[in-house]
Amino acid sequence: MPRGGGLMASGARLQLLLALWMLAAPARPVAADAGDGGWQRRGPGAAAAVAEEERCAVERRADLSYSEFVQHYAFSRPVILQRLTDNSRFRALCSREKLLASFGDSVVRLSTANTYSYRKVDLPFQEYVEHLLHPQDPTSLGNDTLYFFGDNNFSEWASLFQHYSPPPFSLLGTTAAYSFGVAATAGNSTGAGSGVPFHWHGPGFSEVVYGRKRWFLYPPEKTPEFHPNKTTLAWLQDVYPALAPSERPLECTVQAGEVLYFPDRWWHATLNLDTSVFISTFLS
Repeated sequence: MPRGGGLMASGARLQLLLALWMLAAPARPVAADAGDGGWQRRGPGAAAAVAEEERCAVERRADLSYSEFVQHYAFSRPVILQRLTDNSRFRALCSREKLLASFGDSVVRLSTANTYSYRKVDLPFQEYVEHLLHPQDPTSLGNDTLYFFGDNNFSEWASLFQHYSPPPFSLLGTTAAYSFGVAATAGNSTGAGSGVPFHWHGPGFSEVVYGRKRWFLYPPEKTPEFHPNKTTLAWLQDVYPALAPSERPLECTVQAGEVLYFPDRWWHATLNLDTSVFISTFLS
């Protein structure tokens, strides 16, 4: 065999050996953030118990003007807003590592996930993250399901909130108040997902920072069928399948970086499909 052919054969064998070594070598660990801020802790290949809806029934709008917002959505129907603000700095500060470093020792107030008469529990944020962000018994009632949303100490969390840019829309005669939270995933088929069952209040915006949050919405004149002390997941499993198409809510899964606007007095319930970090701007 000519010398050149031998070198080529030797080079091919080297490439083959290198390829085999790369296949056999253990995979490199994924960076702590990996686009999810380090919040997703499901094992490899584990799937969430609840999928996204088959078809989003809430309109998505990018680069929406204020006049369009007021004319078409502010008083009449929900809308998902995209690309209105740049919250990349805020998002970076909301990673699991950064929040625990900054607020791990801060006492947060948890609320039960039922519609009326919330029970409150105070405990350190780190304890909540490390011990309560996990799937729960699907038979648990709402008043047994603790959830961190709202009830923020604004003085203590001011160093975080000052980096948040809310949607640039306001309504005449209202003032804005933030509600920040971290919520557990829907987990697996044996675990109940966190979320808030059906309720209503004034208008507001809700932005997902990390994770995905599935929303169910009804207009004020259409009271949904639900048990105020059962979780959203229980409603989705037990009530939702029996609803006629005309009785079903508007629904959509809000992705990280998107903002859902809901008008005044609209009924809404939420279910976290991943461990979620979110911030709402309530107009009251």
